[in-house]
Amino acid sequence: MGIAISVLGKLGLLGVDSLSTDQVYKKYFGPKNIMKYEDFHLAFVDLCSDFNLVMPGKHFTIQATEIQKFFEKWPKASADPGTESERKALLVEFMKEQVKEYKTSSRAMMLTGVTAPPAAILIKKAGKKVPPLKMLHIDLIPNVVFVPTVTVLFLIGVRILNVTRAAP
Repeated sequence: MGIAISVLGKLGLLGVDSLSTDQVYKKYFGPKNIMKYEDFHLAFVDLCSDFNLVMPGKHFTIQATEIQKFFEKWPKASADPGTESERKALLVEFMKEQVKEYKTSSRAMMLTGVTAPPAAILIKKAGKKVPPLKMLHIDLIPNVVFVPTVTVLFLIGVRILNVTRAAP
């Protein structure tokens, strides 16, 4: 359903695109009386968390300092309905400008995926001769289990290194 709405929005039906942003704004910022930065930050984090859960494979990130700068410009809630539309427009513009797609180093993942299986085989062969590895009895684990397990662990390690390096 979301794909159909976005496609219709791209085709020039502004009401459809506006309908989806209205629903998102009402869900995360509408019923809440946000007067403090902490409340706004929690609502914004909920929005980003849900957005990352919905988007398969893609994840988005933003600097916390940018959120605080935006909150200072964001108009406070009032009874005037024009304020709500102004707040929504500012939020949409902010999301378009500041929220960036989080990209992992696909080259590092690719190199790890290619080199991990031969490295696992070498580790297993070394396990027969090197005394510290000999104590682990790696030679008792079948290759069908050992090689994919080591490969996945290496890929997880590369992912963790990328995430910790990218975090400000």
